[in-house]
Amino acid sequence: MRYFSLRMKLDDVVKDRDTEKIILENIRRCNKVVGKVFRVIFWHENLTEKECEKFIKRNEKLLFKVNTKITKQFEPTWFLIDSKNEKSTWRYMSGGDITSGIVEYLSLVNHMKKREVK
Repeated sequence: MRYFSLRMKLDDVVKDRDTEKIILENIRRCNKVVGKVFRVIFWHENLTEKECEKFIKRNEKLLFKVNTKITKQFEPTWFLIDSKNEKSTWRYMSGGDITSGIVEYLSLVNHMKKREVK
């Protein structure tokens, strides 16, 4: 199964709670638009295990509904929201912040869906 995976840096997501809520609402929207082939990958660099656990606990309902992976590893992804020190390979990339990257991701997915219909 080919996933339309979206990778972003968890360190940037958890910086402040308001931003975290906005990003997670956008991830919920991505999941609705993309469907079963959606996957979100959070990679972290400087977070402790405790900080990751707190993030999971705060957002467990959404993370359970969405195909989610939290990792320190670098791996291929379909769409990367770029951040410093990211060494993954990707097919598409956004160089902006996370919220604008999600907008670009959704735009690309919608374009791909329209092409598949024809």
